This record gives sequence, structure tokens and C-alpha cells, in this order.
Amino acid sequence: MSLLDLVDTMKCLSSIHYEILRIMEKSIRRFEYVPLQYIAKRIRIKPNKLEEIMNYLNKHKLIKRKTREYTGFTLTYKGLDVIALRDLGAHGVITKVGPKIGMGKEGDIWVAYLDNTPRIIKLFRISRESFRKIKFHRYYYIPKRIYSWFELSFRSAYREFKALALLYRSGVHVPPPIARSRHVIVMGYIDGRELVKTILEDPTLIFRKIIVEIAKAYKAGIVHADLSEYNILVTPDAEVYIIDWPQYIASNHPDALKYFEGDVTRIIKYFSRKYRVPGDQLRSIIQEEFKKLGLKIEFI
Repeated sequence: MSLLDLVDTMKCLSSIHYEILRIMEKSIRRFEYVPLQYIAKRIRIKPNKLEEIMNYLNKHKLIKRKTREYTGFTLTYKGLDVIALRDLGAHGVITKVGPKIGMGKEGDIWVAYLDNTPRIIKLFRISRESFRKIKFHRYYYIPKRIYSWFELSFRSAYREFKALALLYRSGVHVPPPIARSRHVIVMGYIDGRELVKTILEDPTLIFRKIIVEIAKAYKAGIVHADLSEYNILVTPDAEVYIIDWPQYIASNHPDALKYFEGDVTRIIKYFSRKYRVPGDQLRSIIQEEFKKLGLKIEFI
């Protein structure tokens, strides 16, 4: 089921459906599968009617049923999507959804609209499979505590929204953060293409602008820590924006400089390989821009 299909399903849901989904959401930490009896105690509805509603939600894959040992239900990501989208709509953040424009390690990217104004929504969907692909820093994922996949998605969305808010206030070119609900963040729409998909007329100009944004972010207190040609957008008027920040680390972290240098090195290698710009020329640009911004980092 796509997000567009899910929106159609939402039109058929009543307040009772949403109340049950919210009860299940609040029970995520207490139960792997919420017992039917537990739900029944918290909602005034006849047992046969409750069973009918649960079957309807299960049919549309908003919940998943378990019958071994006891009858219980767990929320699916689609069920979580429904709750988050309803809240964003109720608060006047978006009025419609579509189309899908990307898929990352953490989740899906869609265009959404507030009336006729385009926005971006990012739905984090961390699962066992995607978890293996994501670089978690020690203070981001804490092994001593057991997280559900939902909690990790909530945490990722919170971290990215927090980073975007700080960076945007500091004048770094990032998508403007608008709102967050659970595992979903809403951002301003950037009319740009990924660097990897763009043929540049003036590669050194774009490289210089990327370095400026990286340095501004560092001064604002944040290191991207996973920067590449896949998470830099270039607009038609040759501006650059950096996206995908959930794995950031603070500039004062002991490993910050190592990750900062890693970000810069990947960008140097990309421009050297694709556009044949000499490495010495790129490093000279780096030192020029660092000096202008008062960033005292000797990059070799």
C-alpha cells in the first residue's frame, strides 16, 4: 500500500478507529502485542463491535494480529503513518500528499502540500534490515536500553528536526523545518537535484559553496557525519543545500573532527574523480573559505 492509498484509507476511518490506534501507540513500550482485553478495557464498545473494528484495521494493514498464547495486536508503520498524518492535517501543516520522490536508508520522502504550496515529508521507517545500514554513534543508539523500531524512528525524526532547526537559525542552507509528528518530519520544499545527478557548469564554484555550508554547520555546532554527493542538493540558480541529518554529531564531540574530515574528504574525492579538479586546488579552496569564516582547522 502506497502513501496515497493510505490517505484514501484514512477517509474511511472514524474517530473510534483513531482512538484504538492511539491506545496501541501508547502501549508500544508495555506490550509487543497489545492484548485485545487491554484495548477493550480502555474503550467503551461492545466486544463483537471491537472485534469487527480490529478486523477492519488488520485488513488494511494498520495493525497486525497475533493469536498464539493470546489474541493481541501490534501497530504497523502504516498505522503509525495514519496517526501522524492525521495530526499534521489537523494542525494545518499539510492538506494533501503525493508524489513519492525518494527512498533513503531511514525511510521514504514524499512531496506534500499545504493548499498549493509544496512541502517535503520524510517518514522514518527503521527496521531490522535498514538498521544494519545505518551508522549509529554511541550516544545516538544506546545498547543498554532496548528500543523498538518505532522508538528508533521517533528518535531519528526528532534528531533530524532538531538539527535542521539549529542549522536553519544559523543560516546554513538546509530545508526549513516546519513540523514533526512522531516519525514524520515536514520541511520546506527545495527545488534542487542531488549533486550526483547534476552536471555542473562550474564545479569549483559549487565545491566552494558546499565547503562554506559544511563550515557554517561546524561553527553552528553540528557535523553531518555522513556527507556525500547523495545528500547535497543543487538548485537551478547554483545554490547548494545539505539534507539528511539524523546521524549528526556535535562539533564538541571527541570524534567530531574525524567525522568532519571524513565529510570533506568524500566531497574532495567526488569532485576530483568526476570533474578532474586537482586535489591541491580543492584544498586551497577549503583553506580560503575556512579562513574567511574564522574556522581554525588545518585540512591536509
